[in-house]
Amino acid sequence: MTLEELTCIEACRNLIIDFAQFIDSGQTARLAELLTADATFARPTNPGVVVSGAAAILEAFAARPRNLVSQHLNLNIRIRQTGPDTAEGYSIVVLYLGDTADELVPGKGRKGNGPIIGNWTDNFVRTAAGWRFKDRRGNVTMHA
Repeated sequence: MTLEELTCIEACRNLIIDFAQFIDSGQTARLAELLTADATFARPTNPGVVVSGAAAILEAFAARPRNLVSQHLNLNIRIRQTGPDTAEGYSIVVLYLGDTADELVPGKGRKGNGPIIGNWTDNFVRTAAGWRFKDRRGNVTMHA
């Protein structure tokens, strides 16, 4: 494996991790840092609805219920560079959801619902600003 491939893999892996972190920490406006302007996105829980364009993706996340608390776990992340400026990825996602109205118990957190288990299929492109999501598609495979 070349240094260029390793650099690509690490950059794209960080996009996957940052995507989850920005959602879970309530910083969904920062998702713009991870997307191309013409990115497409489909949630694992609604894979048939594809949102097109970074602005529309940000609007979709801004419309999430304010009481929703989420924790995404990304596992088995596999990235493959497919060209000098393109890569594809696949990962497993485990998602727990909670409600801010539920009691926050010290040392335990809130009661969560889930898990929802699924996967992400990603396409990445290298831009002048670095690697970005071009397409992100989710799919649910199991739920509790």
